[in-house]
Amino acid sequence: MAKTMAAADRLSRTLDEWRHWDLPAPLTHAPLLGPLLAQGSGHAIYEILCTPPLIGRIRHQSTRLAETAFGTELTAWKAAALQGIAPGVVFCDPAEQAIICQRVAPLDAPVSGRALGQLCHRIHQLPALSDKLTLRSDIGRYLERLPDHLSRAWRSVMRAGGVEDAMTRLEQDTPCLCHNDLTAGNLMREGNELVAIDWEYAAMGSRYFDVAIAAECLSSAERVLMVNEVFGAAADEALMNAGDCIASLVTALWEHQYATAQAPDPSTWLNGRGGA
Repeated sequence: MAKTMAAADRLSRTLDEWRHWDLPAPLTHAPLLGPLLAQGSGHAIYEILCTPPLIGRIRHQSTRLAETAFGTELTAWKAAALQGIAPGVVFCDPAEQAIICQRVAPLDAPVSGRALGQLCHRIHQLPALSDKLTLRSDIGRYLERLPDHLSRAWRSVMRAGGVEDAMTRLEQDTPCLCHNDLTAGNLMREGNELVAIDWEYAAMGSRYFDVAIAAECLSSAERVLMVNEVFGAAADEALMNAGDCIASLVTALWEHQYATAQAPDPSTWLNGRGGA
């Protein structure tokens, strides 16, 4: 609750800059901060009461290890907005880690594998960024932040779970721009179109890791539909397995850092990977 209130206060300061917002027609009066629409592990989304309707995205907790995350996110977000797969950016406030953008709606039903795959495929067509996904070093830093006994346990199951081979496969895959966090909390709708609202982890990387992260919440049948939309008949099974392995590991270690109540213990993770 305290973090949410602090985020709302910071977003209110961003609203004070309304005269500098990039709109087709300038606002005639100051906007008001509306209700909280959605909240993820690192950000909150509020309705902005004005004409035209807008929303504000404010970060209440950094969940990215890279210091340049906000600038990279903004570059990817603007490129995606030009293709209609992210809401248009009206104003950005680096000091408050806030973005004001066009109004989109929260999801009112679970997303389908086909729709998620189509969004993922369109993201992979976006122009390249200079930033590369740093999975190997990110995993290392997550491990360094764990208590020694837990870090040792994770390193042990990583060896048993074939993490090194999986990581090498992903690193050798042809990179493209990936969202890397297409989870339910980062998805919204503009009309009938699915759009992504949070581009914090966007970077050049393997499509197979991107798909694995996005598909974690899908049923087996919906996952098949998603994979078909992204890869068609050309999906590489070895890369699919590698993406699943590293995605599940990164998610588990991320949870140990930012959502400890959900974090699995190392043996549970390994058993979920089939024990090897």
